[in-house]
Amino acid sequence: MKKNVVALIFTVVAGSLLQGCAPSSYKVSAPAVSNIKFHLNDESQQQVSITDNRADSEKTFSYGVLKADLILAETKLDPVDYLKTNTAKELNARGIKTAFVESSESDVKLNKLVMRNHRTNAYTPFITFTMLSADIPTKEGNKRIGVFIKRGKVPVWSFNEIIEPTLNEPLDLLVKEFAAKLNNYLYHAKASDADVQSLIAKINNKKQDKKKYMDVYQLGFSNNPKAIPAIYDLTKSDDEYIRMAAISSLGTLQAQEHFDYLKSLTVKADTWTDRAMALKAIGDLNTDGARQFLSQHKASLESEKDKEKNWSSEIINLYL
Repeated sequence: MKKNVVALIFTVVAGSLLQGCAPSSYKVSAPAVSNIKFHLNDESQQQVSITDNRADSEKTFSYGVLKADLILAETKLDPVDYLKTNTAKELNARGIKTAFVESSESDVKLNKLVMRNHRTNAYTPFITFTMLSADIPTKEGNKRIGVFIKRGKVPVWSFNEIIEPTLNEPLDLLVKEFAAKLNNYLYHAKASDADVQSLIAKINNKKQDKKKYMDVYQLGFSNNPKAIPAIYDLTKSDDEYIRMAAISSLGTLQAQEHFDYLKSLTVKADTWTDRAMALKAIGDLNTDGARQFLSQHKASLESEKDKEKNWSSEIINLYL
């Protein structure tokens, strides 16, 4: 009897610590558009449609250990509408005239779109995993794309502290990376060499900037291979978020010359986040060799009962 009472008390206390006065919903905002224009040959308007292929059981966007409904402009966020609306704004701001319509030849199939949260207790970070998987039709056939963004923050005084770093920022990156990958496969536009060099100079400036990693992502979104050498160097940064952005960007730019390096990171990197981003980048390479490696790596994880290995399998599933 005593054991049952102790277990009940432990469960109640642990649950209270985990919740840590967390609210049930959060007000989020739409992302600002990028200010770097792209150069492209065909400037006629392109029409794109998105078909929601998610199973009904997988259409809850924000969920996890803690209840976390997302509210945009006083209304519960519709993730597909949010993605379409803000992706169109992002592409148009970059000079790519795009409109999302109900049906088009460029019909993107949306397979997964979620923001799952995780927290162990009141003393650990509130973490979000934002994920997307979609198929883009091209002249060479359907191309699978994925997005995976991990963010974490320990709320010290209030859960409002987690809104910007773990909700708004990944939503911003979700839109920008999705737009970049649509561009890669449908429009083939790119940032100018001058804009790439300007971004590299800004990143290399020794002046402290807490969000320097966002400029690293922008290099990856440039669709300009001249960014690859600088991005490769940044994968060795001491700053975790810069490393994550750089490793991810090698995939976004489809830097196939660094395939072996990315494979080595999946097993030798010191942190799970680096290993995870390497798996994501390999998926983004979108080659037969990359898919074969992911399949083999996934098989090696299936016998493991480990939280981070399960998360790694989830990333791989975005691409297979």
